[in-house]
Amino acid sequence: MKKSRILPLILAALMLAVSLLSACSDGETRKNPSGPKELITVTGASSSKKTDAGVSLSALEELTTYSPDGHIKAMFWQDEKGGLYYSVESGKEEVITPSKLGISLSTCDFTLGIEEITAYSVPDEINDSYETALTVSLADVSCIDHCMEREIFLKKNGGSLTLKIRVYDDGFAYRYADVTAGSGKTAFVLQENSAINLPKGTVTFAGGYSATYEFDYNERSFDELKNHGGVFNTPLTACTGDRWLLFSESDVYANEINYVKSVLETVSGSAELYWRFGFDRDPVNEVTDDLASPGHIRINEVRTENGFTTPWRVAIIADDLNGLLNSSVIDSLCPAMDEKLFKDTDWIKPGKVSWSWWSGGDQHNYDVQVDHVDFSAENGWEYCCLDAGWPTFEDRIDDLCDYASKKGVGIILWVNYLHLKTEKEIEDLFSDWEKWGVVGVKTDYFESDDIDVLEVMRNCAEIGAKHHLMIYYHGCINPCGETRTYPNIMTSEAVLGEEFRKWSTSPSPQNCLMYPFTRNVVGAMDYTPSCIAITKTGESAGFSLAKAIVYESALQHFASSAYAFPSFLGLPLLNRIPCAWDKSTVIEGYPGKYITYVRQSGDDYYIGSMTLDKRSVTVPLDFLGDGEYNAYIYTDGKNGSLELEERKVTVSDSIKLEMPTIGGAAVMITKDDVDTDVENSPSSEKEGYTYYECEDGKLSGSAGVADANMCGGGKKVGYVGNGGFNAVDITVKAGETGTYELLVYYCTGESRSLEIQVNGKKYSLTGLTSPGFDIPSSASIDIELEKGENTIRLTSSSGYAPDLDRIAVSENRK
Repeated sequence: MKKSRILPLILAALMLAVSLLSACSDGETRKNPSGPKELITVTGASSSKKTDAGVSLSALEELTTYSPDGHIKAMFWQDEKGGLYYSVESGKEEVITPSKLGISLSTCDFTLGIEEITAYSVPDEINDSYETALTVSLADVSCIDHCMEREIFLKKNGGSLTLKIRVYDDGFAYRYADVTAGSGKTAFVLQENSAINLPKGTVTFAGGYSATYEFDYNERSFDELKNHGGVFNTPLTACTGDRWLLFSESDVYANEINYVKSVLETVSGSAELYWRFGFDRDPVNEVTDDLASPGHIRINEVRTENGFTTPWRVAIIADDLNGLLNSSVIDSLCPAMDEKLFKDTDWIKPGKVSWSWWSGGDQHNYDVQVDHVDFSAENGWEYCCLDAGWPTFEDRIDDLCDYASKKGVGIILWVNYLHLKTEKEIEDLFSDWEKWGVVGVKTDYFESDDIDVLEVMRNCAEIGAKHHLMIYYHGCINPCGETRTYPNIMTSEAVLGEEFRKWSTSPSPQNCLMYPFTRNVVGAMDYTPSCIAITKTGESAGFSLAKAIVYESALQHFASSAYAFPSFLGLPLLNRIPCAWDKSTVIEGYPGKYITYVRQSGDDYYIGSMTLDKRSVTVPLDFLGDGEYNAYIYTDGKNGSLELEERKVTVSDSIKLEMPTIGGAAVMITKDDVDTDVENSPSSEKEGYTYYECEDGKLSGSAGVADANMCGGGKKVGYVGNGGFNAVDITVKAGETGTYELLVYYCTGESRSLEIQVNGKKYSLTGLTSPGFDIPSSASIDIELEKGENTIRLTSSSGYAPDLDRIAVSENRK
């Protein structure tokens, strides 16, 4: 353990000692039993209660377990049929009302008729520190695993299981371990009956179901949840009014994998949430294409080993949003990393990633990838990711890795699950990639909750560690704490991210404001923010840039292009921003509405704020150290563009952020002087020219308007040419007859030609290329215009023309 990390453990021990001696707010001294540890038989006591459904329960008082600080209390109950229940209190509030426990096998039903319950009289205390991908590079930051653990042994008809529970200062978890029934080696699980009952009036924030965990989160009142009925992927966040909770799983694929990933399910007419089996790839609708999704079917039975163990069912429980969003409970429940496998972790480095796929950079074009490597090197970004399509120049990857390494940039390669099904396939692939000099692997298209696919995810992490490869998952389940076991797991997708904005307006801004309170709580989130505003979504420039601070990911992929970022006003902030934080504090927030984060990295501080409705927030700077700091404040200008204000601040100051509808702000505070100059945009409007957007012209034939984030107005016109009848006609005005320069802004991922017709005269531009079909370049040609109105037709009689952004006409050259 690093010396600098001993202090948190000492403080935790002192807090425990104080908490066990102090009285709770209700006058009761809450502490776990003490004395010799002995195995006791548990029986129902005289105290009892009824569930909302009218079931009579007897308290199993010997099993009551408190968190180390005494604030969280887990209780256990038994009904008249011998079924078990649990409930959880936080302070005086019952945040989980009596909820069913149990699991049903083909050979034994543990949901009722439990014949014998035994447990040790005293729970065990766990107090440890550990690293994850987000802390391994930080000198003074570790995660703390501090809880009380108890094992409860159940027997029925010759079958047995161990109900393991853990109570944290900010959470509660349980799992079924060593589940054994019958004499065979195989067990068939028919159904899990574990449930969650929330107090009446609780508000929930949850999505629906997606094999890739990409969906919209929706706020539901208690009555709406009760009347809904359906399947929810985890996580699910809830607010009782005074407490915030989040439900998910832990240790799904970090240990021996003999159970599936689960979903939460309700039945219309009841708000009770049940843990149920998830979904699997449909063998009838399996795929062989790297870029195709399989069909999906519900898992209706789990075939596993007799003596299996389920993942943890976890509830984070916090008094406020700051506690919820900073909880490490889910990571803490996973096994410690293998010290031999990770005898050194210096190769695990969080960082920023340039990535050309989203912004239209041709993945088959080697030179485009070189340009992105160069951009990363020039701006201090640590990595460059090559997405689907790179194998077309596989024979040059080792050269690219060598070139990038000399510039201090690591190469990450994409691969489909279809090529990773066996340990040998993974070993062969990763061994080659390590020899090439690859530093990271982006895996994709898992799309399953079943055991065999979870094993592939585990194998990728384990074999990746052997070859010093960082791993991040796309098309996958949500994180479940496995980064404690495998700190080379840097991030996961499992979110409706910026990717979808290539072809739609999803995710909505409201959904983007759900993520900090739901998906991002359970682990690093590869949302891939563009940071440059996407006009079609309605998000402001400040809203878009703030995501770089609000969203957390050990590998932060910024989706916009290396050709667009150099002229982006927010680039100096992105160049300095870290991807792992010393401290994070939520100043204010509500799921789907607004959030303001303050994050610290060394002596630098960052504020990220996003809002759905027009809003102002004042952030006191009382977290600063002594002396004067430079504040770089990026906000939304009146014309919708990003604006930068620079000023001096001290600990006694505050910063007021005024944000428009779907607006935001990003602030960098440092004692350093930051150079905020950026390049002029290649598509910046030039003085002395009149500009015309092609989408505003008259379109004929198959020519149509498409979204294009990097084009003027966020639009372009495609399917021009391949016959002169597919065209764009633009009317321009000239003050007098003469020669004018025409600028044409276009996008194309391949060499194309353009025919220009002006008042019957024909011109042409040939050999037009740009870095991709969403990345504009420009070309110029002199044309003759007559005084008054002139029609400029853009088309191509042979083959398609480039996609067209806009044109500009100069003043008369005479």
